[in-house]
Amino acid sequence: MAGHDGHGHEHLRHVPANATPAVFAAQADVVFEPPARPDQLELAITHFFAALSGGLTDAGCSLVGHIKGTLAARGHGDLAFHATALAVRPALTGGIAGEAVEAVLTVNVIVFGVEEQALPFIVTTAWSRATGAETVWRR
Repeated sequence: MAGHDGHGHEHLRHVPANATPAVFAAQADVVFEPPARPDQLELAITHFFAALSGGLTDAGCSLVGHIKGTLAARGHGDLAFHATALAVRPALTGGIAGEAVEAVLTVNVIVFGVEEQALPFIVTTAWSRATGAETVWRR
């Protein structure tokens, strides 16, 4: 694509050639007790992203490649989120219809300026603080 680097992310053209991205990708089984309404799930994702932004900033994040994911509630739909900057509200697409008790969270984070070994703690802690939901992480 014209104006984009080979990865399709125009903003990444500003990354020094020797910069190494830190990557975290995982899924988690989530239980909401009591069941969460659609508006509560959207708010939970927004709070998660705010907590994640704070954790990444504290860890020295200098650039976001992307932060994206989905919250999928079987039989109720999927709520997707993504952002390419910190301290912004993530874009939300799709949605969960009705109250959700169980869901699968999928998260993919690519950032620069953060030690990769720190990312699992940053992401899982942000989710826990933002939602308080019972969560079992798997990679």
